[in-house]
Amino acid sequence: MPLINRLFITKMGLYPKARYHYFNRPKGLSEAILIYCTDGSGWIKLPKEKVQLQTGEIFVIPPGLAHSYGSTGSSPWTIYWFHLGGTDCDDPAKIFIANNVSSGRAAHVGVNQGQLSIFYRIEEAFLNGYSISNLMFANLSLPYFLASLIQPERLAEKTSAQGPETPTEKAIQFMRDNLSEPVQLTSIAAATNLSVSFFSRIFKKETGYSPSAYFNYLKIQRACQLLHLSNLRINEVAFQIGIDDPFYFSRLFKKQMGISPVKYREKS
Repeated sequence: MPLINRLFITKMGLYPKARYHYFNRPKGLSEAILIYCTDGSGWIKLPKEKVQLQTGEIFVIPPGLAHSYGSTGSSPWTIYWFHLGGTDCDDPAKIFIANNVSSGRAAHVGVNQGQLSIFYRIEEAFLNGYSISNLMFANLSLPYFLASLIQPERLAEKTSAQGPETPTEKAIQFMRDNLSEPVQLTSIAAATNLSVSFFSRIFKKETGYSPSAYFNYLKIQRACQLLHLSNLRINEVAFQIGIDDPFYFSRLFKKQMGISPVKYREKS
């Protein structure tokens, strides 16, 4: 996608009060890692320096740089983070260095609810599935998030909480609320108050996927989270997303992700 191939999100997440959070990557990553601390503190060790990361500070680890990082035991950090790929994925580190951030020091950007609301909007787009429109919206919102960190004073603190409005939005919310259940198409359509045939047509027109395929994408997305963040066995992960047959789950997972659940957990 020409609009986003220079800089795009490969992973993102939130670790709240992560007392024992620790990573060590002796060879670094091919991606940049952006870490935004909103509470507590932690540290980032690079080949020639050790950076202390405090509340309201951000640090970007450039691609290809060996590193380790972890949370302070007495004051565990809460961090919002991105892994950033693309031909220009080293640019965010250069930008924050250019904006009065010297070597060995994190950038102080404060904690602004407006910044976090952008993060959650990006997250929401991904949680709604990996359609082209969702991928585009999430990744095109990334520069806005970076801008909010570089000049937080320009960002008005404004949040709005609105529920789903369109039939497609209602259907996706229904799917997300029932990921652990083997829900039928008739139940999804009923949640939108539309007939199955009419609902299926407009859903595919707006997302590019059939409702059942989209539901499976959301299930596998949830499975990825469980494989990454829990110690559940493969069959237990399958059960958590409403699939009783672990062999079917493994086939579906590999079809969507390109690798088996076991390999995915090893890479995580």
